[in-house]
Amino acid sequence: MKKFLALAALSAVLAGPAAAGQYADELGRCLVKHAGANDTKVLTQWAFVMLGETQAAKEIVRIDPSIINSTSSKAQTVVLRLLGKDCAKEAVKATLYEGTDGVTLGIKSAVTQRMQKELQSQTVDALIGKIANLKTP
Repeated sequence: MKKFLALAALSAVLAGPAAAGQYADELGRCLVKHAGANDTKVLTQWAFVMLGETQAAKEIVRIDPSIINSTSSKAQTVVLRLLGKDCAKEAVKATLYEGTDGVTLGIKSAVTQRMQKELQSQTVDALIGKIANLKTP
């Protein structure tokens, strides 16, 4: 079950665009609502580690496999708890009414919401400001 949820979460992040239905969207909102500050930190770190596994990121930095495994394990624990306890009703509905992709799309919805919020942070604004102010040769 843990491997399934981990793969579902990863595929939710890496999958191409797909339209979530109302039940997957409801699941996504539930996941965001019930993820506490520590959960959000763990999932943000996991998303960072997963982006670090892309070829473009690997060209500038290598993340130690032990960090990848540890971060993934922590994220699995959070996702399992959220899907199995806090958002179990929404997860069942997403699966029943939207099939095997329902949970995946729900996780993707939650990850997208969190990443949009993260990208709107002051930190990102400051980084974009630095890029915009670079001197051209």
